[in-house]
Amino acid sequence: MSVGKEILEKACTLFDVAGAAVLSDRENLLILGLESTAERNLDEFGRKVGKFMLYGFKKHAAPKLESLVNFIRSNGFSAETVKRYGYPLKGEIGLKREAIRAGLGKRGKSTVVLHPKYGPRLRFMVIRTTAPLESAVTSTPAETENPVCQDCSICLEVCPTRVLEPYRMTNPLLCLSNITPQTEDGHSILCDKCLIMCPPGEN
Repeated sequence: MSVGKEILEKACTLFDVAGAAVLSDRENLLILGLESTAERNLDEFGRKVGKFMLYGFKKHAAPKLESLVNFIRSNGFSAETVKRYGYPLKGEIGLKREAIRAGLGKRGKSTVVLHPKYGPRLRFMVIRTTAPLESAVTSTPAETENPVCQDCSICLEVCPTRVLEPYRMTNPLLCLSNITPQTEDGHSILCDKCLIMCPPGEN
């Protein structure tokens, strides 16, 4: 087994899904996904002294990321999480786009990546590495209609701010997940109606 396959296999023992997006001969992205559940809430965000806090990622993803980074380095390759806990906050890497490129799902009408098993419940993170990973997708998939969404528009109908159109968000600044209120201890209350009501999201 090649070292690239060994790394992907190790990633799949730590995360629910894993795939590679090849950038160049010397740089690749390892895209990792964990299912967000009531017991493993990865959507626990907030602010503390003006700093954006990824409480859920720190609690549930950080140990897995550290283990995988150490495994890759032990094989002689560089490996770094992209920003804190592999979650780029300022759009340096489009997580949705790269997850689709890595073959981990397809964009839904809500703009969220839908996975055949986990629906919209996956939360993605990235490790940048020089390890020789191979992408399961030979070319970037076209942003075509998702068969799962063909006869469904529930996410568009339940969006409180009506910012969703099929496969696009007209104004991300109005999405309540971006301008969410906070509790007294600084935790954010995310709007996730489009995710909760999504049929592929049903357990």
